[in-house]
Amino acid sequence: MSVSVSTNDLALKLLLAAVPEAAKALSVDAVADQLSQLDLDGQHAEGTNAVAHLLAAKYNSELAGTTDAEQAEVSQWMTMSARHGPVERQTFAQTLNTHLIQRTFLVGNRLSLADLVAFANVHPYMTSLTAQKRFAVNNFSRWFDLIQHSLSADALAKAGIQLVEIDLNAPVQAKKQAPSAAKDKKDASAAKDKKDAGEPKAAKKKEKKPQPAAKELVIVPSMIDLRVGHIVDVEKHPDADSLYVEKIEVNEDEPRTVVSGLVRFIPIEQMKNRDVVLVCNLKPASMRGVKSFAMVLCATSTDGETVEFVEPPKGSKPGDRVYFEGFEDGTPEEQLKPKQKIFETIQPGLFTNDGREAGWYDADKKFHKLMVGGNVCTTATVVNGSLK
Repeated sequence: MSVSVSTNDLALKLLLAAVPEAAKALSVDAVADQLSQLDLDGQHAEGTNAVAHLLAAKYNSELAGTTDAEQAEVSQWMTMSARHGPVERQTFAQTLNTHLIQRTFLVGNRLSLADLVAFANVHPYMTSLTAQKRFAVNNFSRWFDLIQHSLSADALAKAGIQLVEIDLNAPVQAKKQAPSAAKDKKDASAAKDKKDAGEPKAAKKKEKKPQPAAKELVIVPSMIDLRVGHIVDVEKHPDADSLYVEKIEVNEDEPRTVVSGLVRFIPIEQMKNRDVVLVCNLKPASMRGVKSFAMVLCATSTDGETVEFVEPPKGSKPGDRVYFEGFEDGTPEEQLKPKQKIFETIQPGLFTNDGREAGWYDADKKFHKLMVGGNVCTTATVVNGSLK
């Protein structure tokens, strides 16, 4: 059992440090420029939030919530906290500040994955705030201080997270200068200017033009390149009992090689000649020596016992574009950059609804159906299940 943790994935580093049973049981590898991944008990997960949920299910299920409602809320807070950039971070801090007026933790009355992942994601933002700005969102600051002191110093150190000194008292305002003192200072300055009037002035330094601010990255689901695929061949991975190696046709020059952790859930006979939904612009990743060039999108039941394909509507053809309702006009990224956490931001909001329809819940909990040519993608039986 192994977990590959992206070098910039503070949230997973913190979770592994906070759940020592997981760190002891797993072989932990650091990887650069790719999503964190976990192979555990025949299941494969990619991305911070998916890996965190799988770790919690194995080692501390209460962290993910004890009811369906709590589990959904935990996932939503994890999704929102992953959105980065100054504007998104400020908005998230203000949202938390309001949410925490009469709450101690984000979900329920105990520490959850939502608290741990959100804390790690907002840590750099909190360190950048002045005392005045921290006080302006004092509920958010109070929560942040509680979470960091709920963790051991050793856990924070292992995750590479430094303790932030939080003062919840109102910052002392600087006193204004007395009028007389200000007048004396002005008179002294005027006298100096008069004295220097006859002296040659030093050449003025050429002022540098201010650099334009970096363009904010607004993460939307249309950045993910989703296409219909058809499995033309499948075999067991030569070095991993839990993995299949598939050849999937997506109307390109050659079928894509895809590695999937589905052995435990889908018999090999049911893998062949199936239409599936593929995530096509993840960075290719080597999985036990075989490079995978896409990911098959599947639905997992709330109890984790059932995993099924997200199925394109009848009549779909390999290579057909798959999109989210309301984001039809968006253009996918050529390849997702792991540091931008685009897939990690969207993935925790991917679910099926009561009618087995696949889609994405946005921050306002609006459900955007997953479509091909105006028809919705579905699962065979999984309702209210997560997609990954």
